[in-house]
Amino acid sequence: MPSAHLDVRAKRPHPIAGACLAGVLACSAWPAMTRADCTPTLLGSYNTPDEATKVSVVGYVTYMADSYSGLQIIDVSNPAAPLLLGSYNTPGYAQGVSVIGGVAYVADGDAGLQIIDVADPTAPKLLGSYKLPGYANNVNVVGDVAYVADNLSGLQIVDVSNPAAPKLLGAYDTPDFAWGIRVVGDVAYVADELSGLQIIDVSDPVAPALLGSYDTPGAAFEVSVVGDVAYVADWDRGLQIIDVSDPAAPAFLGSYDTPGYTLGISVVGDMAYVADRDSLQIIDISNPAAPKKMGSYNTQGDSFDVSVVGYVAYVPDGYSLQIIDMSGCASCTPDLDGNGALDLFDFLTFVNLFNAADPRADCDHNASFDLFDFLCFVNAFNAGC
Repeated sequence: MPSAHLDVRAKRPHPIAGACLAGVLACSAWPAMTRADCTPTLLGSYNTPDEATKVSVVGYVTYMADSYSGLQIIDVSNPAAPLLLGSYNTPGYAQGVSVIGGVAYVADGDAGLQIIDVADPTAPKLLGSYKLPGYANNVNVVGDVAYVADNLSGLQIVDVSNPAAPKLLGAYDTPDFAWGIRVVGDVAYVADELSGLQIIDVSDPVAPALLGSYDTPGAAFEVSVVGDVAYVADWDRGLQIIDVSDPAAPAFLGSYDTPGYTLGISVVGDMAYVADRDSLQIIDISNPAAPKKMGSYNTQGDSFDVSVVGYVAYVPDGYSLQIIDMSGCASCTPDLDGNGALDLFDFLTFVNLFNAADPRADCDHNASFDLFDFLCFVNAFNAGC
């Protein structure tokens, strides 16, 4: 919990908030919005027992899909010294994980979907499982429904409202190998290897229907969707950016040909963080028609995935988790409300994040919430971007 609770609704400001706010308002003008220097640096790493392929981050805990070693749960509150909290050895080949409300859903290869109670991360336990017809590559859970990218069996939709007895709701057989899955509203976006991006209506999960598709030039392995734009990790053709505002007619917006083989992607604001097999690539996508490289970090092994929380990137890198400081790579780190301007609303957003003990408010990355986080944020605010 935060060491000092701040209530932005109070008529009189908290003394700490008042002091910090005074420091902000003392500026004669708002800082200019300029691009920060992007030089990622390693904060720490943790060697997993097998091949780390996917990661889900909740607070200061990472959940790693670790191939034949199943689910690895790691405390990253001190990035310089990550600690194993617990593990669960799934029966298959863990290569996808989604964590919702104290439950981890693991895409476990030919063992299908494994549902694991991680409320006590030191003692994870199996709640249930569901054997799928294909080979579970990845999973995205929304509410009580798990959407599984099931390789040659396409999209599988599983009711997990009762974890002890999951049941199939419906399926859609995509034309190639389904690797990546993102669900936004009633639409599922499937990275379908040589068939590119498949866009599927899942408003009726019993009868999913194709809305449209876009045949990317490479091999689609992962997809991230923000608003009306899909970002596809397209193997040897790098990052593909696609307008999906009309799902029936998705349209090319732009691309960036990375130096390696793109397998994973995380989009935060106007930056795309790309797991590019032997490196992490940071790409400015503020102009989708002309994305440009801002920086990179050479990882030790094969970077399969990336998750960015606050100013930190977590990269499953073959046989380790790499924890990378990206604080200089955000388009504008203190622009917390993402409106393209530095103003009072960013400070109020920071206070709300601080009160919620959100990692984005841990400005100095010391795993505690205190006055130093406020000073760190004020300094970043006053320095501009």
